[in-house]
Amino acid sequence: MGFAQIDDLNPGITPFPSGLFWTTRLPPNSVFANPGAGTAVMEAHNIPVQDFGDFNNALSGNSGTPATVSFKVQWSGVDERVNVKNRASGFAGEFVRNKAQIEWSAVVGDYRFVSAPLETSSSQFAEVGTERNGSFYPHV
Repeated sequence: MGFAQIDDLNPGITPFPSGLFWTTRLPPNSVFANPGAGTAVMEAHNIPVQDFGDFNNALSGNSGTPATVSFKVQWSGVDERVNVKNRASGFAGEFVRNKAQIEWSAVVGDYRFVSAPLETSSSQFAEVGTERNGSFYPHV
């Protein structure tokens, strides 16, 4: 027996020509990263989104109920260093596999949703790194 989805919080779909979806600009200084050390923090407060109710409505282009989300994601540690280079596809990257933790909250009308504290969360897979592709990939 499944559960009916009653909330779908996201920034919506950017009008064409970009057509980006579930993407939004974060305020300056929301992200700090030191990829070589395997550390990063992404934190933002009261980011405007919409509650579309469910996935299909979110993709329909209809508007939703105004909402805000706040979150903190923290990557730390060095479990493994991985270097990737694929000349055929023009991609290279240096990554640190580690752990990530998150806390999250949202406000939709009179309702407030709050996750457990950051310290109580865990991850199965996380990594921080740098990559080069497209025009940034060295074609030599």
